[in-house]
Amino acid sequence: MKEVLLTVLRDKKTSTAEFRRASDKLSYILCAEVISKLADKRVRVETPLDETDGVALPDDVTLVPVLRAAMAILPAFTDMLPDAPVGIVGVARDEETATPCLYYKKFPAELTRRAVIIDPMLGTAGTSALTARLLIEEGIEPDNIYFAGVLSAPEGIDRLAETIPRSNITVLAVDPEGLNAKYFITPGLGDYGDRYYGT
Repeated sequence: MKEVLLTVLRDKKTSTAEFRRASDKLSYILCAEVISKLADKRVRVETPLDETDGVALPDDVTLVPVLRAAMAILPAFTDMLPDAPVGIVGVARDEETATPCLYYKKFPAELTRRAVIIDPMLGTAGTSALTARLLIEEGIEPDNIYFAGVLSAPEGIDRLAETIPRSNITVLAVDPEGLNAKYFITPGLGDYGDRYYGT
């Protein structure tokens, strides 16, 4: 199913409505994969027949979407982790150099032990690496910072892995062709935010 939905996102003929539907469904798949890395809290529950051990949702995670594209996939995360606080980061990218420029940051007054950076596309990783550094400055250990994205270039994973553990990076697909001369993931799917919001 993941591959089918990714194909819908990649197709340039996909309408805004179809793109949103596919993106919304993929967001839950992505969220489930991230939660599987975070759900380390063991609990004992009683079934109708006996007792058994299980796993509970994490309760020590702050969600950190990067404006604006990440707002498209944030709802799946807040639905699955309804008590998780949300910090917002706004980063603009210089289209010539792909250099990230921070223009907005609003974190909860008290950050949790762990954080998940949410951004659909991991290209140069300039934005995600900057966001990770902001979280580290706030006192979160690099080992407790995770990344959730839909699509990545190999260069993006390599660069972000210089700041947080590679095993903490979750993406649904990696495009082996990497980045083109304009720093876009190829074959990619275009600008996620533009396609989701119809702009």
